[in-house]
Amino acid sequence: MYRISIAISLLFLMINGATGQIKRESGYLLPLKIPVSFSGGFGELRKNHFHTGLDFRTAGQIGLPVYATKEGSISRISVSPTGYGHALYLLHPDGHTTVYGHLSRFDPKIESYVVGEQYRLQQFAVDLKIPAGLLIYKKGEIIAFSGNSGSSGGPHLHFEIRDTQSERPQNPLFYLRAIPDKSAPRINSLYVYPLTTKSSVNKSANKLRIEILSKGQISSLKIKQPIEVYGEIGLGIQSYDDFNGTGLKCGIYSAEMFLDQEPAFSFKMDHLAFDLGRYVNSHMDYEELIKSKRWIHRLFLQPGNKMDIYQTDSNRGILKMADGKNHSVKIIVTDALGNSNTLSFKLLSKKFQVPETKHTGTKFFPYDRSNQFVNEEVKVDIPEGALYDNLPFIYHSEPNSGGYFSKIQGIHYPYVPVHKHYSLSIKTMGIPSSQQNKALIVLVEPKGGLSAVGGEFVNGWVTASTRFFGNFAVVLDTVPPKIQPLSIRDGKTLLNKQKIEFKIADNLSGIYSYKGEIDGNWVLFEYDAKTALLVYYIDKKRIVLGKSHKLQLTVSDERNNIAVYKADFYL
Repeated sequence: MYRISIAISLLFLMINGATGQIKRESGYLLPLKIPVSFSGGFGELRKNHFHTGLDFRTAGQIGLPVYATKEGSISRISVSPTGYGHALYLLHPDGHTTVYGHLSRFDPKIESYVVGEQYRLQQFAVDLKIPAGLLIYKKGEIIAFSGNSGSSGGPHLHFEIRDTQSERPQNPLFYLRAIPDKSAPRINSLYVYPLTTKSSVNKSANKLRIEILSKGQISSLKIKQPIEVYGEIGLGIQSYDDFNGTGLKCGIYSAEMFLDQEPAFSFKMDHLAFDLGRYVNSHMDYEELIKSKRWIHRLFLQPGNKMDIYQTDSNRGILKMADGKNHSVKIIVTDALGNSNTLSFKLLSKKFQVPETKHTGTKFFPYDRSNQFVNEEVKVDIPEGALYDNLPFIYHSEPNSGGYFSKIQGIHYPYVPVHKHYSLSIKTMGIPSSQQNKALIVLVEPKGGLSAVGGEFVNGWVTASTRFFGNFAVVLDTVPPKIQPLSIRDGKTLLNKQKIEFKIADNLSGIYSYKGEIDGNWVLFEYDAKTALLVYYIDKKRIVLGKSHKLQLTVSDERNNIAVYKADFYL
């Protein structure tokens, strides 16, 4: 952690209202009563968003008690097959709200309320605003139990502290009681980027990755210095924090870059804004993530990045190396508990004429305006604010092949991120009039897999909205979802008297809805999208025992293909 003096601060331009460090508070309990271990940190880089909380490991277990970290009233309850799954929002008198996600179940009082609302609304997924004072909990009371619900990659508790008024997640490590951590973040590699056609790095127009030797609080390059550079240059780092030497790779709190002892760029993760979270795709080297699975922090700003976590000089952290001199660079990486790691190295400004390359773009797209591309086969309409930097847009197409009802349309390349949805229309070929409502656009993956984008058929074109570049085509989805019974045998025998289970899946457009009924009455089937499991836990308060019952499950996909499963069973 660092504090910039007033004199140095005057050298910085504050970009989009970046603010100072949060004042530390310590009045919050830990939400679990087990040794602290994290699998995810605040501000950690994720595809399309920053991580907005702490992920507490639960030793691979489900069902650990989750405690109210401070007194408050439940203000919101969310149940979803994706996202945070089962989640609670606890409003506190001090102006903050704590969030507890991926829960397996709630405290019985909350559970009863939620189930009642699900039956009233006749839907599993609910987002309930709770009347003030209805569900009040004291500090340290059990409010729920840990789980693996929603879009969770394994059992853990996702925990957030938000400013109630702005709904901005705050860094929880500034609020929780002291957590021991004496290990410094690690810096794994340095990236050096030539940013213009006249820039070079070690006599090359390509970016350079340099491995780092990181020991304790000091890091160094594994190559001979200085690095020869020319023109406009950007830097990036691959770095993580392991929280007290556990070896788990979590996100860092801050990074500062100095050029010849003067501050040039910094960011810090005090708080985040949900509506700005997708700018993470500009904060990171998105191409490196897609191609090499490495998470890289840029230490310079692309012109279309409006995230408000930065302090930088008028050059946006871009180093202008054209004076023929040696320059010193220092990068300091810090965690939220004050541990830091420093990397120092030399850059030599040395002119090198990079061989000219032909401009291969189909059309030049400026980042700060709307852009369109139209021909007889495709229409692309990209709104202002969708691009992070100027783009030499590239279009290509491939002939129609088996299973597609259009040519494969190459809309630039998938390693360039898109911030806002843009409109994509593709001309179709050979779709029977009776099946036009089954048409949709798909993203054709490099290995041949298909990901549904969606869209609507109108006058021979399918138009959809997407936030990705890549190869697209039109297909038909005429296949209904599959329903696989797991706990009913021969259409009548229950293998488990406590629950009825199915696995449901769709081959293309995706599950749109499902409805389970027993004896004509709606019943609560819980859906877990990541496992495709659909489960009804026998509710003895709502079903008559000692008789035969008729079960019907109806599942539809996004193109209104419908599957129905019926069975008689005795309970």
